[in-house]
Amino acid sequence: MCGFVGFVDFKNDVSSKKNILLNMNSTLAKRGPDEDGYYINKNVALGHKRLIVIDPERWKATNDWKIFLWWICYCL
Repeated sequence: MCGFVGFVDFKNDVSSKKNILLNMNSTLAKRGPDEDGYYINKNVALGHKRLIVIDPERWKATNDWKIFLWWICYCL
């Protein structure tokens, strides 16, 4: 099981809100204690937690946020 958190604000700069994002992400610890990560830019802050169930070495979470963001947009 995995978990995603984040926020978007096109009017204000959210890049200084890292602590808020990390606190939000920490609430997902039971959903995925194996890997986590976050991405912050001027208008977007995203975080994730991941539980590795099968073959942990093969299915490492990607750190390529361009692919990750495309995947989220595609799934929504």
